Amino acid sequence: MNNSVSVARLKSKLSEYLSAARKGKEIIVTSHRHPIARLAPIEKTPTDLKIIPAKKPVSSLKKVKGLNLKVDLVTDLLADRRRR
Repeated sequence: MNNSVSVARLKSKLSEYLSAARKGKEIIVTSHRHPIARLAPIEKTPTDLKIIPAKKPVSSLKKVKGLNLKVDLVTDLLADRRRR
């Protein structure tokens, strides 16, 4: 099985290509010989994401104070917009 397939062939042999994707193969879908999509297996467990437990309770967020900036953000944003 090739690593690229036309839309017409994918439609006629969908179950075969889904089976290949399930086994870990990545298939590029083409239309008029131009790649338009990728059919790939879904990772069961993301390797780069971890849940890190909080070190402090959520109630400690009430103690966080806001910032008092000595600039006018709206004026600065408008000036930046005019420069672009």
